[in-house]
Amino acid sequence: MKPLSSRFLPVVLAAAAVGACSHPASAGQGPAAGAAAVPELIEIHKSATPRVCLVQAEGALGVPEAYATGFLLGAGKFVITDLASVARPGVQKVTIRFKDGTSVESERFGMADAATGLVAVALPEAKKDLGGLSLSTAAGAAEDGLPVVVVGWRHGEEIDLATGRMAVNVPASDLAETCGVKAPAGAPAFLRLFVPAKRIAAGAPVVDAAGGVVGTMMQVPAVDDLLVVPAGALRRALLKAEPALEPLRRLPEAVWPVALQTLPGEPMSPQEFAAAVRAVKLQSRCDKCGGDGQIVVRKTVGRRRVAGIVRTIIKRVPKRCDACGGDGLICKDGLYEYFARMGEGATRLAADPATGASVVEAAVTSTGGLLEALRRVGDPYRRRLAEQAAADLVKGTGPFPRGVVVYAQRLEMVRHAGREYTFLRPYRSSVWLVVLAEALEKPLGAEPESASTPGAGDWIVLAGLARASVKVANHRAVYVNVFGWDRGPDLGPLPSFLEEPHENGAERPRRKRPLSGRNDGTPDFFGLE
Repeated sequence: MKPLSSRFLPVVLAAAAVGACSHPASAGQGPAAGAAAVPELIEIHKSATPRVCLVQAEGALGVPEAYATGFLLGAGKFVITDLASVARPGVQKVTIRFKDGTSVESERFGMADAATGLVAVALPEAKKDLGGLSLSTAAGAAEDGLPVVVVGWRHGEEIDLATGRMAVNVPASDLAETCGVKAPAGAPAFLRLFVPAKRIAAGAPVVDAAGGVVGTMMQVPAVDDLLVVPAGALRRALLKAEPALEPLRRLPEAVWPVALQTLPGEPMSPQEFAAAVRAVKLQSRCDKCGGDGQIVVRKTVGRRRVAGIVRTIIKRVPKRCDACGGDGLICKDGLYEYFARMGEGATRLAADPATGASVVEAAVTSTGGLLEALRRVGDPYRRRLAEQAAADLVKGTGPFPRGVVVYAQRLEMVRHAGREYTFLRPYRSSVWLVVLAEALEKPLGAEPESASTPGAGDWIVLAGLARASVKVANHRAVYVNVFGWDRGPDLGPLPSFLEEPHENGAERPRRKRPLSGRNDGTPDFFGLE
């Protein structure tokens, strides 16, 4: 089939301009009636949800980098969605999925407008049987607020509807000043959206009672309320589009700093994350000594004769706990499940646009404390934890996503499809990990000026979320979204096949392994000294 051209965009607009009356929800209602009426959710659901899709922007490794909402427009030849979600490094293809389970891949767009932050992704085959939503000709906002419904995909998993009102203009210059960016030429006045829909992915259509699209939702982190790109601004951007389709890799850079949904699935609540942290601490405590590292034993220290009777002198003396070796910690069977839960929770909280800054800071503090503690624990705990992590990683094919907390050695860095990736080898595991090289620029919680990237052969302790099994530079590895890392203990030299000889040809010297154990008198993540 010949690729569609954006010469069809005027045709799309012509169909969209017919008005919302082309859908069942708008029968018998004109724009004026739609602007005043309260939307009927049942009718909106029947009319709009089949035409609203999930847009997955796939990165260089074929793993989705962002999840946005999109909607068919006019004759169903284009999907309107959020530009910032699609115009990401390495994205050359999007997968578009509809509520009925059908999906289609696209590599081209017909309009990309930085001023509105929207893009029209071209479908390789028009959804003629379904058609698209129409752009409403109703007023942008009524004096008391226009009743609207937001229809979009929540957490990249299911479609959702949320009711609210739309009102109050936000000049582009004001938004640019708030965000610290330069407003692009032709940027419209945005509208505020008062609706509890912050977990619906950006790009969702905002429809009125007549079923027509009055705008497209966007979420800017610097603004408390959701914003809406007016339908009129979208119409103008479509009319100005060049008459040729372009590959997605040529998308312009997004100007507006939109909050992105980068992970699929329900995010963990702060309460659930706090419970995961407590579980790691409690389950790591040695049951025998209660975390003290010592137990009290009865010891015979002598005998004495009292009134002609020889009595044994017993004294209670402290002794190093043989169960934990004096560390106060023991890695029990199944403990890794709690670590993985904590690593996943921290990563999801940071990725969720609805997470407050204080919650992210708490996750950084807790996870940073854990990584520091794991750097200092004794060899028995470290080895047992590594064995459990290796057993989990060897599954290789899922289920994904799942949390990861590992000791790992930095190996080589490679360039793939225009992006740099770093291979990591987990301790006592045959499964390699691969992460974005930029994710290792600085340890968790470190200030930029004190940042230092680990070199080849260096060991780190890492927490994150395993996303998928991928192939990079002819090597199969598990791709991980890194939440944070810290420098770890030296657990061995660089593999011989990656050894870099010195200039004089001598073998790379093996670094001295630090003493194991945490008993330096400093309280750690586990609350021990």
